Amino acid sequence: YTVAGLERHSLVEIRVRALKSILSKLRHSLISVHDIVQEKMLFVHLLEWFNFPEVPMKEEVLELLLTLSKHPSAAQMLRDVGAVDFLTQLSPNVEPRLRAVIDGTLDQLFQLPELLPSRTEYRCTTSEDSRICVIFLSINDSCFTHLIPLCCAVHESVRCLKFSVFPWLTLTNTDRHILSSNESSLGSSNHNLVRTTCELLRDVILQDFPAEIFLQRPSIVKSLLSLLRLGSGKGEVSYLHLPSIFCLRQLCVGLRKRLRFHQDPSFYSAKQDPVSQNSSFSYTQDVLGAQGSQASSPGAECSPRPSVVGRTGQRARGDGQDGDAASNSGSSHRGGAAIQAPRQMAHSPADVTHLELPDLGVEDVLELQLRQLTLAQFTVATMEHAIPLLKTGRRQCFHVFHRVLELLCDAVLLLGDSVCELVWDDRSLVGMELKEKLQVCLELLADILSYHQSFSGDIPHSSQVHHRMAYIGTAIFTIKLLQTILPLEKASDNLPENTATAIFHLCLDTSFGGLLPSMQETAVAYLEQVNSDGHDLYRRVTRAALWMESTCIYLKEGEKNWLELLELADQAVDGLPFHQHLPIIKECVRICSYLWKFDQPSPFLQTESQKLLLKLLSHPLLPVKIETYKCALNLVKDCLGIQNVSRQEPGPCAGVGFLLHHRMLYEVVTFGLQDSVNVPAKDILLFLLKGRLMMTASTWDRFNEALYPVMPILQGYASTEESLGNCVLLISDMSDVARDNVFPSTAKLKAALRLLFTKQPTVRIAAVQQILPHLTGNDDAHTARPKLDQSAIASLPNLYCLRNPLDITLDTSNKSVLKVESVEKLFCILYSDTVDISLRRSAAEQLSVVLQDRQRLCAFVFSLQLNAKWVCCCSPQSLDCLLEPCVCILRKLVYADPSLRHNLAQRNLLLLTLLRGTFTRQLIKYNIPFQAATYHAVSPYCCVLAPSSDLLTLNPARQALQVAWNTAWHSGIDNLLEQLCSTTRDVTEFHPDLKLSETQILSLQAVHLPAALQDCIQTIVTAAGHGSVASALSRLNLYLLFDRLALPHIPTHSCRGTLHSLSWQAAVTRFLQVRPACVEDERLLVGIVAFLNAYFKQMHTESVCDPEDEDLRWMLELLLNQVRTIYTFCISMAQEELKNRVSQRLQRELTSFFNTLLLRLTHTTDRLCLALAGPFKSQLAVRLLQSLRVSDAPRFYGLPSLERTLQGMVSLTAQPGWSSHCPNLEPSTLCSKYLSGLLEVISSFYVEWGGNSLSFMGKGVTKNAVICLLHLSHEMMTGNKNKWSLGNESATEEASASQLGLAWLIPLWVDRDQEVRFASLGLGAALSSKPSGCQALCASCQNISGGLWGMLLNILLDQQESSMAAFILQNLLVMPMPANAEEAKDSHWQHPCVHDEVSGVSLVGLPALQALLYHCQYFQHVALSASSCYRGRYTFHLQPHVGANIGPSPLESSTPGYDTDTSNSVTSQDSRQAEPSAVEPVVMVTPDLLTAHCGLLTNLLAILPDFTLTAIQHHQLLKVLASWKLLSGLIDSCVEQVKQTQSRLQLESVRPGKASHRKKEEGYLKEVKMTVEILRSALYCNDECKVVATDARLTLALYALWPWLLLDNPTMEAVLELLCVYTANCTTACSSLCGNGPGVVPGSKGSSSSSLMHSVMKLSSGLASDNSPIQNLAFSLLANLAISRDCRCLLQKNNFLQAFLSVPVPKAAGVKATSVGSGGLLGQWLRLLVSLSCAEDGQQSILRVTGALELLADLAPHRRHALLTLHNLCFCPANKSHVIANGMERNVGVVRPGARKLILRQYFISCTKIVFPVYVLHYINQLG
Repeated sequence: YTVAGLERHSLVEIRVRALKSILSKLRHSLISVHDIVQEKMLFVHLLEWFNFPEVPMKEEVLELLLTLSKHPSAAQMLRDVGAVDFLTQLSPNVEPRLRAVIDGTLDQLFQLPELLPSRTEYRCTTSEDSRICVIFLSINDSCFTHLIPLCCAVHESVRCLKFSVFPWLTLTNTDRHILSSNESSLGSSNHNLVRTTCELLRDVILQDFPAEIFLQRPSIVKSLLSLLRLGSGKGEVSYLHLPSIFCLRQLCVGLRKRLRFHQDPSFYSAKQDPVSQNSSFSYTQDVLGAQGSQASSPGAECSPRPSVVGRTGQRARGDGQDGDAASNSGSSHRGGAAIQAPRQMAHSPADVTHLELPDLGVEDVLELQLRQLTLAQFTVATMEHAIPLLKTGRRQCFHVFHRVLELLCDAVLLLGDSVCELVWDDRSLVGMELKEKLQVCLELLADILSYHQSFSGDIPHSSQVHHRMAYIGTAIFTIKLLQTILPLEKASDNLPENTATAIFHLCLDTSFGGLLPSMQETAVAYLEQVNSDGHDLYRRVTRAALWMESTCIYLKEGEKNWLELLELADQAVDGLPFHQHLPIIKECVRICSYLWKFDQPSPFLQTESQKLLLKLLSHPLLPVKIETYKCALNLVKDCLGIQNVSRQEPGPCAGVGFLLHHRMLYEVVTFGLQDSVNVPAKDILLFLLKGRLMMTASTWDRFNEALYPVMPILQGYASTEESLGNCVLLISDMSDVARDNVFPSTAKLKAALRLLFTKQPTVRIAAVQQILPHLTGNDDAHTARPKLDQSAIASLPNLYCLRNPLDITLDTSNKSVLKVESVEKLFCILYSDTVDISLRRSAAEQLSVVLQDRQRLCAFVFSLQLNAKWVCCCSPQSLDCLLEPCVCILRKLVYADPSLRHNLAQRNLLLLTLLRGTFTRQLIKYNIPFQAATYHAVSPYCCVLAPSSDLLTLNPARQALQVAWNTAWHSGIDNLLEQLCSTTRDVTEFHPDLKLSETQILSLQAVHLPAALQDCIQTIVTAAGHGSVASALSRLNLYLLFDRLALPHIPTHSCRGTLHSLSWQAAVTRFLQVRPACVEDERLLVGIVAFLNAYFKQMHTESVCDPEDEDLRWMLELLLNQVRTIYTFCISMAQEELKNRVSQRLQRELTSFFNTLLLRLTHTTDRLCLALAGPFKSQLAVRLLQSLRVSDAPRFYGLPSLERTLQGMVSLTAQPGWSSHCPNLEPSTLCSKYLSGLLEVISSFYVEWGGNSLSFMGKGVTKNAVICLLHLSHEMMTGNKNKWSLGNESATEEASASQLGLAWLIPLWVDRDQEVRFASLGLGAALSSKPSGCQALCASCQNISGGLWGMLLNILLDQQESSMAAFILQNLLVMPMPANAEEAKDSHWQHPCVHDEVSGVSLVGLPALQALLYHCQYFQHVALSASSCYRGRYTFHLQPHVGANIGPSPLESSTPGYDTDTSNSVTSQDSRQAEPSAVEPVVMVTPDLLTAHCGLLTNLLAILPDFTLTAIQHHQLLKVLASWKLLSGLIDSCVEQVKQTQSRLQLESVRPGKASHRKKEEGYLKEVKMTVEILRSALYCNDECKVVATDARLTLALYALWPWLLLDNPTMEAVLELLCVYTANCTTACSSLCGNGPGVVPGSKGSSSSSLMHSVMKLSSGLASDNSPIQNLAFSLLANLAISRDCRCLLQKNNFLQAFLSVPVPKAAGVKATSVGSGGLLGQWLRLLVSLSCAEDGQQSILRVTGALELLADLAPHRRHALLTLHNLCFCPANKSHVIANGMERNVGVVRPGARKLILRQYFISCTKIVFPVYVLHYINQLG
């Protein structure tokens, strides 16, 4: 109390008095520094002394700190709480003399103790940044140096931990001895002893001890992890891997359960240490003697806890095994308590606080806490030790791989609960250490992935399959780990390089992507962050695979959309470098030919097909180009070959239509004739040029039209020596009559002129012969110059042959200095006929110079006006002097202006004039001809190939493409594997490089689930020995584990779903029908049962209620038909000592399997399964009972077997009706036998062991037995089994058990284990529901101080205990209590009874109850509890409550937080948690406890109305209890109640005899009605409660109830009223109704067709127009929902508003709007439209309904809501056209003046920019 007086008390006098008391006691040696060194809070309070506004006795406090700092432990404590930083910051603010004291203290603190930990980081801040001060230590442990123990509090700078450590648990000497003994055994060199110890840990120790014990004292964990580090080579070393793996996995599961337990506020209790236990009650010595104690010990006598006494001697080792192992303490009772307690009795809490507890030795708690492991450290260490064991490919080690992966699966869940993504940025020691370890784990995983991926192909097939499965399992875990801990954005900086490489290979694993596509997408996302080059390569591989798939689809598909076929063909062409499947070219040519055959073809399809063929003709790959030309030539031959002469139809020539286009001919002529494909290209052209007779006239014309643009290029191949050249020469021949109608004279002239420029003399001679007809055939040929004599004609072939042609490009370097006006003047001079010829020549020469600068303006001017002049200049001899400059001007103009050049090229006269001019003047000096670019150097249609060489050489990429091609070629992986496994394989029709290797085939078979599972089942069916079956079962289990580990990723084929389609039941049935004859048979049966357990467990997690549960039906029928096989195992193995570990494993698997089946039965709706469930449960109950009662002496119980049996009983007795279907026993008899057996267990393992033992040993047995008794109480109270009692034991069989009474139950109410306390109090509540139970309870507590009532009130009023004591009190209040002393004389119920020893006054009944309530200040306590109720619903923060800080402070002020996270992780629970051992427990009142108080108040009002009502009013309880902060728990409970009721309704609906259950359904619906009415009241005008309801998924709960609501109008009305309140002004609630928002299950599609809003719309539209309450409520709900955009969209998508037009409109002409009611269907519709019209998209929805605006306008004079809707519509200017078009302004004229003014005002505001019609303006004038 003295130390507590220092704690930030508001009165300075109290603090000073407390400080003086401490100083005085130190001064007079009443206490010493050694005594107070453990009071850690004293150091904190001394430092906080300086944080108050008034700081007296500064010098004394600093002197005390100096004194303490001289003690090593005290100095360490000061360093722990951050005194160094604190005093350093305080020193400048004090006087110099005090500063010297501080310096002396700091000097002491800076002196290192002799055994200082190797690393220390501490921090303490001042008031500006007050935080909890902590220390992180790294203890040099010789056997486990890589773990960093972390103290209980979390450093302010440590940001990476969501959860650090559990609250500290103190152990007794017995428990410490047990742990020490097991730790010693684990370190033994005797492998059998190590294995036996692991099994003991798994079966007993880990069942009894809380899981956090093994982190707080991590020696056993370290030993287990060290076993994993033993080499997995030969001999017995690897023999120890599995036992340690099993233990670690069970520890992970236990830790996760403990996390969830601490996460649930309903089970909250701050009493984690026996010292803080409820200790106000104890038995007197007389009572102990009366209970038949044969021996009592000092420890038992002085225990502050209720106790019953049986056998006081402790078991030999306390570990469930017989043998002689003495305690290391060497003392007497219970291992020898270190401190002997006095013998006097404790009668009050104040007395009890000074008592020492038995069997609690002195421990250095601080040192232990510094050595404990955080949850994160344990998880990472487990992963680091277990991951290397994944590196196994041997068949015999594959089971180890499976178990290691299971361990890692559980460990990664713990990792997500304990570590957050900030670990990668945390610079603290803890953060950096965790980051380093995580990176090590990732590196190990990468090495293992590489190992399993790169196995040799020479190993046996079975080993290859194991490697492949190991790779897949490791890959799944790797991605799971990354997603759990490493955000994408941080991957690039933190992912190890080899891990990035492994992810790259994983991304290219096609079969992995086929198994888990979404998981591979996740891997790709990480790859993109860490390796951009690898991601680019992956994208290229993916694109190439897509091209391959398109190729195969194109080849395999029949009739299909042409455009889709062209797209597939185009992608197939892109993939040619990869698949090299040349036959695709033939198909492409064929489809192009086909699409050009039609008389009325699609231009778009023709264009696309032409692009495709041009891509092939110009393909960079020579084989592709050759094949394309070859296919095209073959098609041309087929169409134009001589064989078509005999055909009557003219159609074949249409097949070459795709070539009769200038682009196609340009490609063939320009690039085909000069490439390596020149031979087929020439043949194609020859067939076309010579195919006149084989073509129709239209086809021939099309060919010539296409040929004309490419003729200049084709003429380059003119020749007189070969066939193609001769055909080209004939094109320009004037004697070719056939072409006269196709090619005009100008075209032939130009063609002939072009031939004059060829290098071949013979061709030029032939060209002259073709030109002569043009020169001589004109009308003015006889006057033209020069005369064509023989000499002139002979010179024509060489006219344009030049030795050195010069460049004649225009000069662009200099700009023209002449203006446009000057150029025009020069042109006028040249153009004028009156100007002297010499002057005109000079102007022409100047213009030729001016035009050198390529000015577009000059070109434009001359192109318009100069044409005639320079042509004329070539004819008259008088103008010969102008010829040269004019030709020069012309050359520059056509060079600069392509359009002019093309225009002039069509003028035949011009061409001939230039030719003659050449003869006349020999214009050689102008360097004609010149060399010009005539065609592309590279085909414009040539595609750029995607790089393929690296993909085809890189092994992972190549293999990915091989698998992709083969899968696509066979139209799926199923067909591929079927073909590969068939005895007659098809001959490979594709490139040999794409053929799959045997290793690839095995890998595909191992990963593709349908084939793999079929192979496993077939192996089991045809197996000749145990080994094959065991191997197949291992594979099956591993596939099931893959699905579980991959969550939330959904596989393409789920293992359970695939197995469901296979006949797997027959394969395993034969193993379940016979009894094992040897150990090998038992081992095989273990594997069978393990597989069944995993299968049904996954079946439970994956599926929802299935009306046809064939698997469960099969299993139940098998079990019921084979009762003497599997059932018998439950007994036979317990009848004698287990001979081998295989039998233990079999019993363990069977127990787990039966528990799984029982859990599955609670979720099935299969009628036959439900019918079979009763006999199954009853028979199992009998077998478990026989297994429980197998020995005469309870001390010889086998703890492992007993623990498992009780676990099975817990699962069984939780099932309602489990005792009702036993053929040989009545339900009451079976329940009585269970009662007797369980009480025997309680007697043996709790009562006879001392009852009040603080040891955890045996807690599992006690807890499960009590839970079974609780379940049993409910079973016995149902039906005709209501005659039961645990008090008088009239139904029990054992006399010894009947003598117990309830003496064993009361101590359980204050047991140190929370679960035991809650279960036993629940059992007490069940007992107290019967009068006999109340009597028995009171009789058992009559010798306890305060009796039953005092004990229960003390438990209830303890705010550190959230319990069920109130329910017992509620039941006790139902008992008829005497109101006065007279009534008490005749009453059999003499409780409660209060006796005052001082006055001698005794009260009984109601007066005593009032006295008790007054004495314990019950109503004040309830008011305080209600005001401080914990508001969270899922998690909470365990933090100390400290006042506000003023000045330098080492502590952080914190209160319990409010967390509404609904995820499965413990969110930041302990990231700011204070050290549990150093602060007071957190006081927390949960909603459940407060609810219990409310129930108790209800009963008190019934029996003490005036007294209770006065107290409630006096303490303002109603006001406090009316908070919504408190309502969150109520809302959660109500929603959960609705869900449970729906589940019961669903089960009732599928049970046989449905009519008989109608009454039950009515009762359930009444419960629903009452619950939703409570919810409606809670949600009314309360936004916070609506958020709570949304998080609780209220919408989904109500939607599940909808089928039953449709059958019950009152309940439907209540639900609709609730929804109206819920959605009022709450868009989040509205969105949840339409399938969006936080109230929807994650992953479900928004706005689905199965949302609650759809149901409401159907309800409102399906009702008659009867103005029923349901109809009104439905439309009111829709009006509320209209505020949500999602809901408005849903109304529009479902065309709901269309029904408005069919609503009957009453005739109400002349009736005022105000007098017309808004009721009826029309009124409901109009209110909905008003809500919709408040939003712009809602307005558009109304306007889209044809006729709605007119109807609204008609209703506006009489219906106010119609008027308001129009008013809202006028707000949007976009609606103006609709309003005007429907003449709204005319109808408004009859509206009442006020409304008319309102709507017109808004109407004209929105129409300010409209040009109104005349009648509108007239109407406005009339309105004034």
